[in-house]
Amino acid sequence: MKKNLLTEEAACSIITRAQNLSVTHRPQWGKMTVTEMLLHCNSCNRQILEENRSNKKTTLKQYVLRILALYIASDFKKNIKGEARHDPKGKVDSSHFDQQKNEFIRLIEKFPANKYPLTLTHPAFGNISTNEWGIAAYKHMDHHLRQFGV
Repeated sequence: MKKNLLTEEAACSIITRAQNLSVTHRPQWGKMTVTEMLLHCNSCNRQILEENRSNKKTTLKQYVLRILALYIASDFKKNIKGEARHDPKGKVDSSHFDQQKNEFIRLIEKFPANKYPLTLTHPAFGNISTNEWGIAAYKHMDHHLRQFGV
């Protein structure tokens, strides 16, 4: 069974790993600092938890990509560009590390506590279910924590 951020077990494992982060962690790939990575994840998680689905239809390409990324590939690929709205470059400095880390943990705690459908349209996967959002969010957080060696 795929790890899913909507479960207490998966959320706790992500939080435990995040607690091991420090401002001195350096990326094993990519150009974000650890504080920028936390800001990026916080922006994405806030959007997942708070925004609703658009009226766009899911394309065949999005459906195939969803199956590959969520169910077949073990990890997300390194250095994939995300949406510009979640690009943290130049938006936060290391003095905000503790604030971003605390917000990261607070948002992760909201996933298993969530009782409402997650209906945001994923930019790459189209309209996905709440369960698939849990899988995608877990894989995304795992990706960035591995990026910083935790």
